[in-house]
Amino acid sequence: MLRVGFLAIIAAAAFAQDGLPPHVWNKLAAQDREIFGRLAKLELEAIWSAVNEAGYQNCFINELPPLHTGRRLIGRARTVRYLPNRPDLRERLYKAGPQLNYVSSEQAEPGDVLVFDAGGDTRSAVTGAMTTRRLVARGGAGMIADGAFRDVGQIRELPIQVYMRRGQASSVSPHMMSADYQVPVRIGNVTVMAGDILMGEEHGVLVIPAAVLEKALKKAEQTVEREAFQKKLLEQGEPISGVYPRLNESNQKRFDAERKRAAPKR
Repeated sequence: MLRVGFLAIIAAAAFAQDGLPPHVWNKLAAQDREIFGRLAKLELEAIWSAVNEAGYQNCFINELPPLHTGRRLIGRARTVRYLPNRPDLRERLYKAGPQLNYVSSEQAEPGDVLVFDAGGDTRSAVTGAMTTRRLVARGGAGMIADGAFRDVGQIRELPIQVYMRRGQASSVSPHMMSADYQVPVRIGNVTVMAGDILMGEEHGVLVIPAAVLEKALKKAEQTVEREAFQKKLLEQGEPISGVYPRLNESNQKRFDAERKRAAPKR
């Protein structure tokens, strides 16, 4: 028990980058470091609003509890789809190569999040501690399963965030088989595509399509800036009617003036 507690403290302390632990941050390419760093400074709901306005209403997964509280998830989706076991198809699939939980961990790039679509089936686990350790060594940021993981106690010790329906002692067989890799998958009520950006907190995971990422980031950054001003006004005693959800004319002028003063001089 002392060992587990000590490792858990180490893992928690490793999250100095607010969702970007050192084993991820230090391996990220410069472009990903810039994107993930911007995300780490934002509130999830601000990004959600921007993604929703871009036409993606089914973008938030809230059916899966996180393994850790107080730990964010930021990363890029790498997807695996499982199907109910069928002997003839399983034999053909597994003759073609290793099970896809092994493949996905071995091929993971820094910042990747393994996303396992098990159709909500928790009778077998989609992956376990050994493959997850390889994921972490590769710079993986987390895992999500619409299903179950095994070795939950060991996975809890690792410096990643994990979302799942529940734990399971069984391996993938006899109930399931890995069938498709880097294809669109369904997690809860959300379609996740390989390459989507994921941002998770205690209450769920936001799926940000790569096609709208930059636009959503810029809009969310503007929202966070405005809401910081609105919070300040409310805390100073301003009535909410002229502050939120929209600034009235006089408060908008105050906001514009404050932004102008804060803008870097060129």
